[in-house]
This record gives sequence, structure tokens and C-alpha cells, in this order.
Amino acid sequence: MSAVRIIDIKGLYQPGFPDSSAPPGETRAAGYNPGYTSLDDQGRVYINRNLDGQWARNTQLIEITVEVTSPEGELPEGARIRWSARDPDDPFNERPEVHPDWAPTIDENDFDAAENYVGPAKDDNEGTPDTSPDWEEVEGYSLLDATETSASTAIEGMRSKIRRHMTDIAGDNLIVRAELEAEGLAGSAADETGIMTLWRRIDVEYIRMESAHPLAVEQVPAHFEPVFTQLDFTEERVIQDRQHLALDAGTLGETASRFVSEVFSRAGEPGWFCLIAALEPHPVPQARGALLFTGMVTIRAGGEGERRMEYVEIPGEHQDASYVTFGWDGEQISFSVAIATVLADPPRTRLWLEPHDIQSEFTAGDGSVAHAYRDRLFFFPRARRRGAAWEPPGYGIPARVQADVRGPGAAYAAGMSPTIDVGPARYFAGRTIIFTQHRAWWDPGLAEPRPGFEQRTLHTIVHELTHAFGMPHKCGYFDYRTPRRTTCCMNYRSHWMIDADQQLIPGTADRVGTDLCGRHVKETRRVRLENNRGLRWR
Repeated sequence: MSAVRIIDIKGLYQPGFPDSSAPPGETRAAGYNPGYTSLDDQGRVYINRNLDGQWARNTQLIEITVEVTSPEGELPEGARIRWSARDPDDPFNERPEVHPDWAPTIDENDFDAAENYVGPAKDDNEGTPDTSPDWEEVEGYSLLDATETSASTAIEGMRSKIRRHMTDIAGDNLIVRAELEAEGLAGSAADETGIMTLWRRIDVEYIRMESAHPLAVEQVPAHFEPVFTQLDFTEERVIQDRQHLALDAGTLGETASRFVSEVFSRAGEPGWFCLIAALEPHPVPQARGALLFTGMVTIRAGGEGERRMEYVEIPGEHQDASYVTFGWDGEQISFSVAIATVLADPPRTRLWLEPHDIQSEFTAGDGSVAHAYRDRLFFFPRARRRGAAWEPPGYGIPARVQADVRGPGAAYAAGMSPTIDVGPARYFAGRTIIFTQHRAWWDPGLAEPRPGFEQRTLHTIVHELTHAFGMPHKCGYFDYRTPRRTTCCMNYRSHWMIDADQQLIPGTADRVGTDLCGRHVKETRRVRLENNRGLRWR
């Protein structure tokens, strides 16, 4: 009986196999292994890469070679290879670590309209191929009968080849089958690949100031595997210390952006992000802000529509008030002061409160800050504002409540993602800075990391690198894992999370982990980085 065997797939990469094409000093998590056909279902095909793994916009494809054997030593005249492709189920939501509440978000095709699990469903790819039909002829192996799902090619020298163009969304997958078609042959000779999945491959230039404590970059890639993104970090490049990037918080954004432009040597090169281990953002106070007031206050609301806010008043002149901490029924929540207005008769200061913002309905976009924060909820002590709609309970804080008011203190950035302006729009640009001497994880007296340095900085690295995909922070959700212990790494520790009705869940502050929520997982997969103008990937 004749036999067909897939003997090579160019453009397919095997996790854990050394990549011989990687530049000296760089290690990649997957490499081209001749003869590997993804029978372990782990093979990766890179988005925006050609067959040699080089950047090629809107290009993702493989080239498959089959070998035919025949007991007679030759094949009937007109014998060809019939190729077919099918889209299997995305198995990620069936993994035991995925929380059931997130499974419908990650793979809605496996569920009915009421979000009841039905079972693994195929044909769930979301992307579009870079050409149509998806099959491409390889010189010497004529292509016929090409449709979206099948094609046939000539056999020359007992071999045949074809190229298959893939879709452009991370997590899409495909199985290709090759079958011998020939008159007079008994039985069916065929072979097929395992599941081949679309991945992004991002190279990350790792830069460290000489006195900055090294970051655990080797732990970062695992947290991006759910979004099918392969992060390959370069060996660290050490640069001169700069104790403070800026004079103060007000100048940090502009100064940090200029600094990154100076040290990011691969800026603008397609497929590159950067991660910088710095020292401190700017000189900071050594202690918490001074206590300006403690006592009972009354929470009131003022303003109309989208300008409606809540405020409290305290006696005396306190224009330097920075934040207010409310305490009630064993709970404690702080709000920054948006505006401090001194009033007379009697002398007092009205403190308008900055709400806690939640971006719970974000979608994959073009990398612009405007898109990331287009849909927002604002939570005040006693109400939620959605657009112009104002409704209780917010944090459910009593109208009359104990409050501490403090001046400017030691709170400051632990990490940041300097943006880039293109015309009137502002974009995330794959640029991340981690301040390794942040007092939360660095002991300045001992000049060494505090316990937990590695895990806390890991959270911040994952948080900031997720911004590189144009994703917002403060989604208000738990992470995708089960059992449910920690919240999405894009949240702030001081915020409560939200429930299915987008109301706050008491007692859910200080539970931020190092993984993404199901919505961040799904939407990050959908991002098309090549459309982010801030990255300047030509």
C-alpha cells in the first residue's frame, strides 16, 4: 500500500527547541525543528512573520512537504496530493486551571446563548488570512482546485509541497491533512499535522541600570502564554545609573519618554518591546503625608451629569490635602483629592474626591489610550457614575463617616509605560520601566530588596507589558484562574472588584495577582499590534 508522510513544515516552531536563527546572545522559546509536525499539538506559527521567521506585515504562513512511497516504486499517472484544512476547537477554556466563569468569554462557541457549556466546538477562529484562497503554489508543484478548505498539488520525485496562509489572531489554530489521490490505488494513504496555533513572537530588549536589582524576566513569559504571545528577552544590557528620572511627578511622563527614546536601541524595529530596570522615578517623601484632619465628615454630591462628583468638607485651610481615607464597619478605602477649595464663613476646605475608575468593557483596539479608556465606570463613596447616570451604592460608605485627611506623601509610581504622541492621539508603545528601588520592595537603609521583591516586581512587569498591547488597567475582575484567589494583575491594590452587575464586591482590595482576567486574555489575543501607530512598526 502506498503511504504519505508529512516530513517537514517550514514556518512551524517547536517550543523548547533551540532557534538557530536567533542572534548571538539571544534565546528564543521555540525554534524550527526539521521534521516536526506538531503531533504534540504545541506547534507555533508566528503572526506577521515570513517562512524564515523575519518580520513581514500581514504575513503568517507555513510550507508543508510530504513524501510518498509506493510498493511499486512509482505512482499512477495523474496522482496528486489532496490537501485539506480544518479549524479545531480552541482547548484553552477546557484547561483545569481556567475558572468556569471565564470560559464563555474565552471561547463562546463552546456555550449556548444562556452560557451553558455544550462542548468543544470547532470552526472558532476569529482572524482573517492575508490572502484568498489560503493555499499558495510552491514552484514545481502545480496547484489546482484551490478553495478555502482544500487544494491539490502535483507530485514530483515522490514529493509534494504547498503553502498555507494562516489567520491573524493569536490563539487561532489549524490542522492540515495530506491525502494521496490516484486512480487504481486501493485504500487511503494520508497523514496530518497536529494542532498548529497562531502566536505572536515579541523580542524584548532588557536594559538595566548598573545599581538596579535584576528583574526575574525568566518568569515573565509564562504569564503571556494564555494570550499566545511568546516574549523572548535579550541578555541584559547595563547602562549608567540615573538615580531619579525626573525632578517630580509632574515632569515624570515627559522625562521618562525622552529617556526611553535615548536608551531603547531597537525602538521602531518591528516586533520589539523594551523593559528597563531603573532606580527611582523622582525624589519622594520619606514618610506618609502629614495628617491634616481626623474626625467625622459628611459625604455630599454636587455638579450635574458627567461632572457630578462627591465631596467632604473639613475645618481650616488645607489646599495641600492629597487624599481622604474613610473607615467604617471594619472597611477602609482611600480617595485622592481632585480639587481642594477653601471656603469662608466658617473657614473650611471642600475636598472634591477623585473617583475610582473601572474599565470593565474594554475591547482590543489600535493601541491608543483613547480607545483603551473609551468605556468607563466611576465609583464614588456612595454612588456609581456611568456616563451621566448616577446611582447608588458605590462603595456603600455611610453619609456620615470617620475620615482621615492627609497631605502629599510617599505614594508614587512603581512602574510605567511611557506613551508616544502621534498627531493628536496618544499611544502605548511597548516601552516599560520598572523602578527597582521603590520603597514598597526596596529597603534603602540596607540597600537591598525587601522580602517578596521578585514576586511584586513580577506583577508590575506583567501589568506594564500588558499596556504594550493597548490594554487598560483597572478592569475590576478576578484573574482567569480557579480556584478564585487573586484578581487580575491590571487592577490597583486599593480598589474593590466588580460583580456581574458591575457593582462593587466588598472586601476585594489587596488581592491583585500576576495573571490576567479572562477578558484581558481574550482581548489581548485579538490585538493587531501592526496597527498601533505608536509602535512605528513599518
